[in-house]
Parts: sequence; structure tokens; C-alpha cells
Amino acid sequence: MFESFQWKRNIPLATPVIIGQLGHIVTSIADSVMVGQLGVIPLAAVSLVSSVTSVPLVFGVGLAYGLTPMVAKAAGQKRWTKAHSLLKNSTLLNVFSSIFMLVFAWVLFIVVSKTGQAQDVIIESRVYLKLIIISYIPFMIFLSGKQYLEGLGNTKTPMKISLIGNLLNVFLNSLLIFGLFFFPPFGIIGAGIATILARIWMAIHVWFFVLKKDRGDLEIQKDTEFSFTIVRSLIKIGLPSGLQYVFEVSAFAASAWIIGTYGAIQLAAHQIAINLASISWMAATGFGAAGTIRIGQLLGAKKEEEAFNAGKSLFYLTLTLMTITGILFYTLRNFLPSFYTDDLQVISAASSLLIIATFFQVSDGLQATALGVLRGIQDVKIPTVISFVSYFIIALPLEWLFGTYYGLGSFGVWIALAIGLTISAILLTKRFYHKFSELEIKNT
Repeated sequence: MFESFQWKRNIPLATPVIIGQLGHIVTSIADSVMVGQLGVIPLAAVSLVSSVTSVPLVFGVGLAYGLTPMVAKAAGQKRWTKAHSLLKNSTLLNVFSSIFMLVFAWVLFIVVSKTGQAQDVIIESRVYLKLIIISYIPFMIFLSGKQYLEGLGNTKTPMKISLIGNLLNVFLNSLLIFGLFFFPPFGIIGAGIATILARIWMAIHVWFFVLKKDRGDLEIQKDTEFSFTIVRSLIKIGLPSGLQYVFEVSAFAASAWIIGTYGAIQLAAHQIAINLASISWMAATGFGAAGTIRIGQLLGAKKEEEAFNAGKSLFYLTLTLMTITGILFYTLRNFLPSFYTDDLQVISAASSLLIIATFFQVSDGLQATALGVLRGIQDVKIPTVISFVSYFIIALPLEWLFGTYYGLGSFGVWIALAIGLTISAILLTKRFYHKFSELEIKNT
């Protein structure tokens, strides 16, 4: 049984990705915990900005992920010139995409600000929002180098850079939010400045490593050029991947907008619960990233059966991890929110939401891993449709129906999210088995 987990192959690849992903979540948690010390309104403002900026951000992350399976396949085929060309064209695509993301986030904030949100929360949010969306540009440049290295099977270097960058972010948070040493207290704006500086550092260092590593391949680099054909192939995988994340995160973002109409206390509780739930989700996306790398390389080397077994093993690992985190969330539901605030109303509301989070842990993890392994097959169109139906057609309307129409409040909104995640997990897992049965038929 334990052999089916393929520990020795999956863990070395997945662990650095998971640690790097968790580093981003720790930074988000640090923002919430530190800003939470300023009061309920600043914490609610961070929640509102996070819900707005997360939508274009995950689109950009998904778009950047299109590079990984293509580099992995090129590496499996030993086609290094193609890998370099993919990197160069992906970087160009990511820079232009970051500008689009910045504009989209600002327009989205204007729309959301007219949906009945508390005015004091809107006013507190504006400058912080501007700082966060500017940080998209260095972050997308960082992702080009990160996804290239991961496609080559090097997940440790991006992990180290992410961790140091996130620790820098947390350190700068403490200096700039509260005004330690000779710095003045910037409050919520300090958290935004810290994010920009940390992401610039990450972009510089990942590219320093990429260029240093590839210095011996200068002749190959000279043979690479910008190509519309390559950009189009990156978009063909990256765009649906980005939309997959947008559909899921939009459902969670919309939940914040809906809950925001219930008051600052409910919104602050939602921010705490979503922060905690994001920890396990990010871990599952690490398994998905490992699936993208392993399956892409194995299919490039024409090893279809090994690729299928690799995918199954990652589902087993995800099921185990998410069961454990679900038990922890339920057991510690009254304790964990107290790290963020001492407001008893907010703690009680967040505790109730963690009960729902307990039940959708497995679904959330399986759908995240399934998207990753399917991306390794370069199967992105049908999974995108599944994500759209699960979150936009099913979860979003149910959020309003349960939360507002039936008066269940934030608890009802989270029930709707659990339903969408479960439907997505079932359909995406079935899709994985269907695609490999097709590959098996082709090879017979």
C-alpha cells in the first residue's frame, strides 16, 4: 500500500513546492495577524483587498504555470534549445500580463466598492490596494524563472528564494506597520510597501540563479528568439490554467464581497478562516505541481504507465494530507482564530466557518492536485469547463441563495463553496482516469 504513494519520487519534488507555497500563505497570515492588531476595520480592509487582488493574481499564476509542463516535456526529450526559447517567450508574456492584471484589479475594486461595502473599509483599502497591484509586475517576472526551474525538476531553488523573500516580507511588515526602530508607523500601507520590496527581491534573485546556471549554454541561448508561435502555445496551456484558478478564487472572492454586506465582524472572521484554509490548499497545489513536472517529463520520455502511476500516487498523498488537516481544523477551531484577534465575536464567527472548512478539505485538495496532473498531460480545456460550471454556475448562485436569501449568513456562503469544491473534485478526478484510458487505447 505504502509503495503506491511513491514517497521517494514525489516528496523530493513536492516538498520544496509546498514549502514555497506555504511561505506565501505565511506572509498573508502575517499581514492579517499584524494588521489585525490595528483593529477590525484595517483587518476587514485587508480581507477586501485580498479578495479583489487574488482574482487577477491567480490568473497570472495559472498563466505562468503553462510554462512548466512544456519545459518538463522538453527536458524529457533533451531539447534544451526549446526549453530556453520557452523561458524567453514566457517572460515576455508574463510582463505584458502583469499590466493587464494591474488594470483589471483596479476596475474590479471600483465595481466592488459600489456593492454596499462599509465606507470606512473602502477608504482604508485604497492606498493598500494600489501598492499590492503594483507588486504584480516583479511577481510575474519571478514566476517566469520559477516555473522554468521547476519544469527542469529543480524545485529547491525556487523554494529557497520564496522562503527568504517571504521572511523578508514579514520582517519588513513588522518594521513598517508598527514603526519599529527608526521607521515611522505606516499602518496598513506598510504591509503594501513590504510586499512590493519582497517581490522585487525575489524577481532579482531567481533570475540571477537562472542566468548563472545557464551561463554555459550561451550558444543555445543565442539560437532562441521571440516567437509568436511559442507565445501562442504558452497561452494555449496557460490561459485555461489561469481561468481554472480564476473561477475557483472568484467564488471565494465573491464570498468575501457577499459576506462584506453582513458587516465588518463577519468579513474579518471570513478573512481568518480563509487564511487558515489556504494553508492546506497551497500544500495540495504543491502535489499538483509535482504532478505537472513528473507526468510532463514521463510522457516526454514515452513512459505512459509510469506517468499514470505517478498521478495516482499524488492523489493518495493528497487524500492523506487533507484528512489530517481537516481533523486539525475541527479540533483547534476555537483556538486558531485567537492568533489573529482578541475580539470574541470575530473568533466565534471564524470558529463556525472552520467547521465547514473541515468537511471540504478532501475535496479542495483533490481538485487542486487533479488540475496539476491534468496540466502535466497538457489537458486544460475540459478541466477549465469543469471549474467554470462548479464555481460560477453552481457555487456562486448558491452563495447568495444560502447566505442572503435564506439568511444563513457567512455559514451559508461557506456551505455553497463546499458544494462547488466537491463537484469539481469528483469531475476532475474522473477526467484524469478517462484521459489515461485514452492514452492506453492509443498505445495498443
